Amino acid sequence: MANRENETVSLLEAIYLSTSDAPKALARIAMYIAINPERVLKLNVTDLAQQTGSGKASIVRYCQTLGYSGFREFKIALSGEIERDRTHRLAIRPETKISNADAKVSRIHRALQNSLEDTAQLLKIDQIERLTQRLQTAKRIELFGIGVSHVCADLLAIRLIWLGIQANSSNAPTLSYGLASTLGQSDLAIGISYSGVSEETQTFLNTARDAGAYTIAVTTRAKCPVAAAADELLLLSSSGPWPEAGSARLMPPIVLLSECIAQCLHPKPD
Repeated sequence: MANRENETVSLLEAIYLSTSDAPKALARIAMYIAINPERVLKLNVTDLAQQTGSGKASIVRYCQTLGYSGFREFKIALSGEIERDRTHRLAIRPETKISNADAKVSRIHRALQNSLEDTAQLLKIDQIERLTQRLQTAKRIELFGIGVSHVCADLLAIRLIWLGIQANSSNAPTLSYGLASTLGQSDLAIGISYSGVSEETQTFLNTARDAGAYTIAVTTRAKCPVAAAADELLLLSSSGPWPEAGSARLMPPIVLLSECIAQCLHPKPD
């Protein structure tokens, strides 16, 4: 697990990695922090222990595994890391003006626009072309996600079906695990996880990979448990830092990805 002396892994990345690397009790704490980092800043050690079903000693021990003396020092570092992440993700760029738009609407519009622009920078045409070839040749394609990520899986599956590629999407974990276990070397499994820490999506990808299928993780974090569970990572961007649970901010990048696949299947003049 990374600590402050290892500059190659940020604190946020270390938290993500520890959701699968840490002992079970500490991994539960890591999972809560990974999903709710800004909320954690408002909690004291007793509150966090209650939220995670852990003891205060376990909270302190987890902070120490990351290189901090205790929860207070960890929160100070986490606050700074979140601010750096926000600054990096929302780099200053020309702001699009929308006439007669409410300031809040304009802010949301800019966040969605930025997520598309950032994803366009991340997507590589050669990777999308390879993905398109796999989609065309796969005997079976299974997609899986939880919550909003399942809606994204449905969007991609429906787009593929309209493109003439049969794909199945399910948000029932037990059913999806069963389907994944029946995949083989000619099949493709795609797991979508906004946060990159979904245990259900990790299990789906691990099950499919163990069965012999080629697995692809679609997420917004390069170093996360879901990415580690797949053969290949397809990285998207949500642009803004730490969207609240249920946010639909990942949907525009998924739409962009699906239309890039459509372009590869049926090229149109520029």
